[in-house]
Amino acid sequence: MPLLAFGVSLTTSLLLVPLVRRLSFRLGKVAQPRQDRWHKKPTPVLGGVGMFLAFLGGLFFAQGGLEIPWGLLAGAAIMFAVGLYDDLRPLTPPAKMVGQISAAAVVVFSGYTTGFFSAALLNILITVVWLVGITNAINLLDNMDGLAGGISFIAASIISFFFWQTPGEGLLVFSLSLAGAILGFLVFNFPPASIFMGDSGSLFLGFTLAALAIARKPQASNVFAVMSVPTLIFLLPILDTALVTFTRLLRGQSPVQGGRDHTSHRLVAFGLSERQAVLVLYAIALASGVVGAVLESLDYSLGLVLIPVIVLSFALLAAYLGRLKIIETSHTQEFTAPKPLTTIMLELTYKRRVLEIVLDFFVISIAYYLAFWVRFGFSLNAANTELLLRSLPVVVGSAYLSFFVLGVYRGVWRYLGITDLVRFGIAALSSAALSGVVQGVYLPQALSLGTLFLFTIFLLLGLAASRSSFRLFDQIFGGATHTRGEEARVLLVGAGDVGEMALRWIRQNPGLGYHPIGIVDPDPFKWGRRIHGVEVLGSPEQLESILAEKAVEGVILSAAFSGNDEIAEKTLAVCHEQGVWVRRMRFEFELVS
Repeated sequence: MPLLAFGVSLTTSLLLVPLVRRLSFRLGKVAQPRQDRWHKKPTPVLGGVGMFLAFLGGLFFAQGGLEIPWGLLAGAAIMFAVGLYDDLRPLTPPAKMVGQISAAAVVVFSGYTTGFFSAALLNILITVVWLVGITNAINLLDNMDGLAGGISFIAASIISFFFWQTPGEGLLVFSLSLAGAILGFLVFNFPPASIFMGDSGSLFLGFTLAALAIARKPQASNVFAVMSVPTLIFLLPILDTALVTFTRLLRGQSPVQGGRDHTSHRLVAFGLSERQAVLVLYAIALASGVVGAVLESLDYSLGLVLIPVIVLSFALLAAYLGRLKIIETSHTQEFTAPKPLTTIMLELTYKRRVLEIVLDFFVISIAYYLAFWVRFGFSLNAANTELLLRSLPVVVGSAYLSFFVLGVYRGVWRYLGITDLVRFGIAALSSAALSGVVQGVYLPQALSLGTLFLFTIFLLLGLAASRSSFRLFDQIFGGATHTRGEEARVLLVGAGDVGEMALRWIRQNPGLGYHPIGIVDPDPFKWGRRIHGVEVLGSPEQLESILAEKAVEGVILSAAFSGNDEIAEKTLAVCHEQGVWVRRMRFEFELVS
């Protein structure tokens, strides 16, 4: 029965979406190319109609004697109607918000709420916030061909897996009908898309998936299972929404306006093709969802460690992508007059380092939890957990004081060095020592030298890992900010300290337009080794064959070899013969007055 629902909705979607595409053209509901949009040709926007009808077809054809979750269906239908009306006659953001809250109220009234809190009112509030938030997150994610549809299909598939593990087939048929409808639409929406889902699709998908996550009854009744697993399923749209909202507010722009500054666009700016960017985001969403599915079946205490680590890792990646400057050609006027909110956010984030302070709260807490967890044999009973919670404020306060006094917040992550790591080690040791002193006076039952020793190690690792993440991403992405086709393939002469500095300069300044493909150096001990991912190919004596084999366009002489007449003359002669340009890099301090 469930597989029948998937098959029917998939087949119906494959048949209906092309018909809806023709109808969109006849009605003139076509998205025209714009500077703040990604598509380059007129594209119909009513794909959500085909998806919704296919979803209904699969649901009702295969339901048989199963009970249909009418509350979820009613909310989804309201959300589809709001989106369709917006596609036909654009609504204002407040009007759409009213529609979203109304649909959420229907779902809540039907008895679908989270069990995060013990108070019913708080559960109702967080359910409404969840439904509205995820709805808008999927809506914002619909910014590149195939992206929102693919991420929604992954989420629907993982949610279907959860329903498959629980008794009753009603919700499983519901989720599989949705998955089949999405997959059929994705055939026509994958880059290059011939139809868009429009708000009728993105609002419907976001709301329905969020409601299904709420309707899911977790195998465990703990807080981790109630909210952490759904958060992992929707981690990518949540982080993308947070990134776009934050960076736009910093620029003084409205978070709800269109733009080409999403995670997908930033990946393209790093040199990926549109399809590659979409597939990378598919992989991230799939990995996050699968981890959520696996962790629910693991030990609760282990999940409390892994979930924050995974979320923080993806958050650091989003923060790294947020550093890339995306030019908004249609909104440049908004950069000239910072708004009060923008000024406050800039003050808090860059001067007061609030984001780093918030990050460190999780780093400190995870480190201390790990210390307790390992100290007591990878398991915590009620008594140990109580000691952990009572002593945690002391540890957090001691760590923050040490961080401020020892200058942990003075460094720039991208330029992390040995002196910074030494400072982190001293700060971690100071945090543990100060925590031990305070605990010894006010909470002696929580004092444990073994726990403090482990806390020092884990805190140092957390500080080093978080601060070195940007340099790691630099190595992964190669420092690129535009496609490789715009870069000249260059060969560096010299693998010493100055050559390494020249390579690092090229990596950190992609606007130069150089793509290092190798290094040559007379030192045979360096041949075959790599510097910042670039291989030392051999000796300058082999320059002629290397130029021909690697299709080199230019050669850069580092300062160490610029004054070596023999190497410089031979390099110039070979490059002149091969038609390859030669540039010299020098670092010097020029006297101005």
